[in-house]
Amino acid sequence: NRGTENNNPNNFDANGNLSNLDNIGNLNWHYNNTLSKLTKQNKTTEYYVYDHQGNRVRTVIEANNQIQSQRNYLPSLDISTNQTNTLHIGTHILVEQTKDNTQTHYQLSNHLQTNTLELNDQAQVISYEHYYPYGGTAIIAGKDKTQVQQKRYRYTGKERDDSSGLYYYGARYLAPWLARWISPDSAGSVDGLNLYVYVDNNPLKYIDPTGHIFTISWDDFSLIINIRLDAKRLNIWVGEEHERPEGKQLFFDLNHAIINKRDMVFEDASPGIKKVSPWREGSPGVFNVHRRLSGVQAQKLKEAGDSVYKLTKYRACYTIGERSWKNVASDEKILKQQGLKSGADFLVGAAHLLGHELGDLTKLLGCCAESYPVYWNFEPDISIALIPKKVVDLPSINYPRETRTADEYGLWVKGADNSIENAFLVLGQKHV
Repeated sequence: NRGTENNNPNNFDANGNLSNLDNIGNLNWHYNNTLSKLTKQNKTTEYYVYDHQGNRVRTVIEANNQIQSQRNYLPSLDISTNQTNTLHIGTHILVEQTKDNTQTHYQLSNHLQTNTLELNDQAQVISYEHYYPYGGTAIIAGKDKTQVQQKRYRYTGKERDDSSGLYYYGARYLAPWLARWISPDSAGSVDGLNLYVYVDNNPLKYIDPTGHIFTISWDDFSLIINIRLDAKRLNIWVGEEHERPEGKQLFFDLNHAIINKRDMVFEDASPGIKKVSPWREGSPGVFNVHRRLSGVQAQKLKEAGDSVYKLTKYRACYTIGERSWKNVASDEKILKQQGLKSGADFLVGAAHLLGHELGDLTKLLGCCAESYPVYWNFEPDISIALIPKKVVDLPSINYPRETRTADEYGLWVKGADNSIENAFLVLGQKHV
């Protein structure tokens, strides 16, 4: 294959991470499979530093034991000792301002969020770049070489490291000349057996916001779901972190996108499977806001909970997970006796969708093994799971998937506002 480098097994470490880039240098990796260092053939070394969530927060380029340049990453801002300040809105770059002059660069992107055109504050063209399908530069034009080199955020809006040519996606680095990732997907084989393939080899249609699997739009997902529901039943399990609003907001958005009016099920670990009373003006909420939450966080959570509860005015609603998820099979039996129809929408803790084995705490609580993941054990042939990206990225949501007993498929979907920031992960067994 002329599109790849030498695939000698010695080019990879024990975890499958590429250890050498031909004609560039050697790669060193941390224990958690984040790239720690690139040592180039010219003896220049680039170091990468990450925070507790695995996000890159600093890069340092060193030569002859002297720091040549460094870049620190703060929320929505990159600060470089020798180049630019960069402003982002969400995950999308909006403007760059150079340190040495007052010129501002406005970057315009295409449907893949790839930055193709740069304008100054007078709307004059600074540079234009056209890309090969996997991010390599096909054509680049600008006023001079300096102007062209100043653009760091390029293909799909991701940062390209000039020293290596790699694009940084968060979980992984993409080598555009190889048309693949340089490390395997930490999510496993949810996107196929090739753990290095980029967006299912369809880069003209899909993007990958995190370095895991490809992404489709909210409209495309809504269309697919509604077409499926016209032909077959489908349980949709939405995962949340109970003290954050993202899961409830996704549940609410989903119920407005689905044409059919479906039954709903909320997690309630207290004794008894119950039918939730329909919402009426002045009704107390069914979702508690923990007393330790306050201010904006508590208000957003309450508003999201109230929006979801109001849906019960038009739809039958039940609870699941009684007595801390003691018996999923019993819950299913009781729910059907109470009138729950197959093909419902569930709102439960994300741990019950991402986890594949009991932990020490869940064992202590007496949770049954079938509650991790619950959608594999409650009508599994018609069930999928949706988890907001902001919930997946939480340090507390860290569940190894090596214990999976069946093949699973996954993809990312942009949020209802068409943003990557509010994207969510969709998981389901392949036969579903």
